Amino acid sequence: MSPIAQSNTQVSLNQESVLRRITTRIRQSLELADIITATTAEVRALLGTDRVMIYKFHADGSGQVIAESIHENRLPSMLGLNFPADDIPPHARELFIKSKVRSVVNVDTQQIGQSPLRNLETGELISEEISYRPVDPCHVEYLTAMGVKSSVVAPIFHQDALWGLLVSHHSQSRMVSEDELEAMQMIVDQLAVAIAQSHLLTQARAKAQRETIINRIATLLHSLPTIVLQPALEATVAAFGGVGGRLCLKNQAVDLKNGTSRSLGECLIPGSNCVQLYICGQQPVIPEPTIYPLIEQYSVWQEHYKSHHHDVWAITDIYQIPALRSLQTVFQPTKIRSILFIPLEYRQQLLGYLSIFRNEIDTETLWAGQFDGDQRQLYPRMSFNLWRDSKKAQAQKWTGEDIELAKEIGKQFASAIQQYELYQQVQVFNENLEKQVHKRTIELQHTSEQQQAVFGVISKIRESLDTNTIFQTTTKEVCQLIKADRVSVYRFTTDWGGEFVGDFEATSPNWSNESKIGINTVWNDTYLQDTEGGRYRYNQTFAVDDIYKMEFTQCHVENLEQYQIHAFVLAPIFFGQKLWGLLATYQHSGPRLWKPSEINFLTQIAAQLGVVLQQAELLTQTQQQTEKLTQALHHLQQTQTQLIQTEKMSSLGQLVAGVAHEINNPVNFIYGNLSHVSEYTQDLLRMLKLYQQEFPNPSLEILEQADKMDIEFLAEDLPKTLASMQIGVDRIRQIVMSLRTFSRLDEAEMKAVNIHEGIDSTLLILQHRLKAKPELSGIKLIKKYGDIPLVECYAGQMNQVFMNVLSNALDALEDYRESQSKTHNGEIIISTSIGLIGDSIESIVIRIADNGPGIPEDLRIRICDPFFTTKPVGKGTGLGLSISYKIVVEKHGGVFKCNSQLGLGTEFWIEIPIQQGNSH
Repeated sequence: MSPIAQSNTQVSLNQESVLRRITTRIRQSLELADIITATTAEVRALLGTDRVMIYKFHADGSGQVIAESIHENRLPSMLGLNFPADDIPPHARELFIKSKVRSVVNVDTQQIGQSPLRNLETGELISEEISYRPVDPCHVEYLTAMGVKSSVVAPIFHQDALWGLLVSHHSQSRMVSEDELEAMQMIVDQLAVAIAQSHLLTQARAKAQRETIINRIATLLHSLPTIVLQPALEATVAAFGGVGGRLCLKNQAVDLKNGTSRSLGECLIPGSNCVQLYICGQQPVIPEPTIYPLIEQYSVWQEHYKSHHHDVWAITDIYQIPALRSLQTVFQPTKIRSILFIPLEYRQQLLGYLSIFRNEIDTETLWAGQFDGDQRQLYPRMSFNLWRDSKKAQAQKWTGEDIELAKEIGKQFASAIQQYELYQQVQVFNENLEKQVHKRTIELQHTSEQQQAVFGVISKIRESLDTNTIFQTTTKEVCQLIKADRVSVYRFTTDWGGEFVGDFEATSPNWSNESKIGINTVWNDTYLQDTEGGRYRYNQTFAVDDIYKMEFTQCHVENLEQYQIHAFVLAPIFFGQKLWGLLATYQHSGPRLWKPSEINFLTQIAAQLGVVLQQAELLTQTQQQTEKLTQALHHLQQTQTQLIQTEKMSSLGQLVAGVAHEINNPVNFIYGNLSHVSEYTQDLLRMLKLYQQEFPNPSLEILEQADKMDIEFLAEDLPKTLASMQIGVDRIRQIVMSLRTFSRLDEAEMKAVNIHEGIDSTLLILQHRLKAKPELSGIKLIKKYGDIPLVECYAGQMNQVFMNVLSNALDALEDYRESQSKTHNGEIIISTSIGLIGDSIESIVIRIADNGPGIPEDLRIRICDPFFTTKPVGKGTGLGLSISYKIVVEKHGGVFKCNSQLGLGTEFWIEIPIQQGNSH
């Protein structure tokens, strides 16, 4: 590799190393001062020049060296020095901005080289080599005065605006390569990134600082129970670096009696006492005597805001604003030069003004060489030595950040002041409220007493739902409570006439009622008839303090005089939505000033009276409907019971009668022929005996046949067999007779019967349930029949009673043995005896008792209710005992009752008269 190539490679490596270090520094730190200081050092080391500096432009076009790196003091330091805007000619500045041109100057060769990045006309990016031309002599003199032989300049941009320059100076003549120029451009591009990051950081810090200030002031404004504005004003003045401030606002501008509020302009009128002023620090000097003791009273502010919204007015120099000429005299004794005037507006309402003052200041600027702002300075400076430019009494300019901060603080003050004003209003309200507490307390006590009276009357009214009692109670209680002469209840008729249905008159010696109003007194008012209730149909209460002051018609006055009525209150009574009548309160002794509380009391009573009347009517209707439904239900249950009973008895009777009939025919045939068969058999046996006597030696064949037939046993057993058959047939005939007795189809009418036969026939049908089973022992049946006569009854129905009671007893015993103890010995005792019903009617008593589990009391009292059953679904209908009760009690005039004890058993008591004629 050639030495030149090695040199270029080394330069390229150095450039990359520098770029990496600068990029790393930018990423490691957001502090621009650190970045640009390190950058100047790195660039100077890369280029090997004597001085590298970064120059930043000011808003007026001038600039300042903000970073610098010098090699062994070969060139003087210019750090911190300012350069006027004229040092860079307008055409050169234009090339920097539009073409981003890089400039290279060699003083010895009198050449200047330029390398633009953009086309001057189109603005497109281009890549051109360095183009050299003769340098301007003034430029050569400028650099020579600095001691510079070689110069390289690259513009630095931020957000497409010329921010500054990266400048390299060398005290000796030096050639600059395109690689070095490109390296500087890359460094400049990195600097642009760092500047953007620093700008964002600066904005963030400024925002955080602004928010801290606002929060601190907001805390001062809102943290205390009552708003204290003085500390907030002092903090605001300090936040702006001011020397003084004022807070002028409305105070007690609200007329609570009339509900009106004065504006700030009205409060600032001289002589007004509704302005409150807070001051801090230096203040303008108001001469005395004066018409305007406050600077806020000067018209300049109102005039300014006539043509402007209530925005912040930043006054940099009060002596440069012609409109402030009238105010300049009060500030001349002070050093105040700048004012930040902040209108405090809350929801389009101007509450006051906040003013911040700044003093005039002395300034000093360090220039690189003596600078004369006169346009006649056309030649370059011959020296760049430090020159101090000092100025006295300069105004401090308000920045955009100051104005934005002022707006935010103004909002906080406006909100706090509004709260302060509301607080003042509340204080005034509280003062007025304290003055009214006693009066209001008395009114509340009176209202409470009235409400208690209303509740008391309502409670007494609702103690009864009888309308006459309601009317009597209402008129009496109301009359006594409001101390009226008379209270009546008037009811409208269909033609809107009416009569009094309730009345109570207070005893008074002050008047006498010759034509007394009383219950059933008819009073037909033509006005009410023509208007169908008049105003009262619209639920209006009418109160008259004096009938002679109401301009009534003479006819109406005479009608009232007839009843000695001087004052009255009529409250409508509504029945639902319909006008029912009036609650009338009369004063006979003279005029009376009705209090609003009394009118309200009567209105409430009338409304409640309508509700109670409606409830009474509903209760009457409900009771009537309930009675009808009860009767209908009772009749339905009786009908259902009778239908079921009739159907069941008919089916059972037909079944039993059919079975008895079918058995009876063949049994009678057998019974009728058995006597003949027995007689024939005896004849045959006697004949056989005679043959044996007459022929003692029969043939061998006859002997063998006789031996085979065992003729002797046959002759002995045949009569016995016929006797057994006779007994069986008799038993079958008894069973048939029992079935016919149970069915009683031939005994549908009442007649005297043997009750024991009915019980026995029922037991015969239930015999299979009494017998023992493989897994259960039988149920013991004990009969304790007394000596009772025949009884007049419906035999079939009484058999049904015995069937129902015995079936229930058997069910109870079976269920008890299955669920509790299979070894339990079930027992049923049937007793009959003679008794008395009502101590005069002879009767028979049948008691059927079991030793089962017994019946709980809550179930025992319901066992005769229709359809009530405790048996599983499908096993019982709940009609058996109900039917039995009706048969015994209603059909026979007897007694049917149940006695039971849990764990001991149950006994049913069935008692009917012996002769039915005696029971009716």
